[in-house]
Amino acid sequence: MGQMDGMVAIVTGASRGLGRAIAKEYAREGASVVICARSHSPTGLTGTLEETATDIGNAGGEVFAINCDVIDESQVNEMVRQAVERYGRIDVLFNNAGAMVLGESILEIDPTRWEQLMRVNVTGPYLCSRAVLPVMMEQQRGSIINIGSRMATDPAQGGGVLYSASKAAVHMFSLCLADEVRDYNIAVNILSPGALRSEGSAAIPWTQRDWHDRVDPSAVGPCAVYLALQDASTFTGQLAARADFGATWGPGVEPSSR
Repeated sequence: MGQMDGMVAIVTGASRGLGRAIAKEYAREGASVVICARSHSPTGLTGTLEETATDIGNAGGEVFAINCDVIDESQVNEMVRQAVERYGRIDVLFNNAGAMVLGESILEIDPTRWEQLMRVNVTGPYLCSRAVLPVMMEQQRGSIINIGSRMATDPAQGGGVLYSASKAAVHMFSLCLADEVRDYNIAVNILSPGALRSEGSAAIPWTQRDWHDRVDPSAVGPCAVYLALQDASTFTGQLAARADFGATWGPGVEPSSR
């Protein structure tokens, strides 16, 4: 018996890295997993949605892969429609799809790149949340998990004006949304995974300085499962750091109030 038996979870950006790791973890715990990503990476990073689906299927999991760009409202709505048509419900939305621009000054970031990253990191979670919420509201239960970052709250972390601003927006979006949907018993939380050894981070030269201190994305799995199991009565409106799992939040830890 898995912790997520009978649940349906959507994981965006599931073709590689953290998204793939969480999709596989949810499937291992018994969830039916809807995975989505763009049909190809504009940055040329390795990993495809089909590979993630194959990994889950070979392990005996239930998976439904859909090509979807999270900044395209029509594609997001169609992805959710297909998920509901196939499984009849949506219990979890893991908003993982994102992009990074680090180490560049405001004068190096032109308006087009600013807009592109903001659309992926902020508009994507907004569109996906907006699409699944009517289903969760009708169910009177659900969990939305948005990916946060230390760079959203600490300028010394090196996120820069663009990435840090986008993640700060995700933090406040999540906290406000948690209050907005509390009466529907829907949890909304921010998961800050910390430094990971992922395909995306490997492409950033300065990450090699602390590569030995980074963790495999699979280490975030238990945190993501715990958050998936929450509702508004148990744990919501929280910034949950992976490094603090089991210490300040998680199983057996009394949740703090906000």
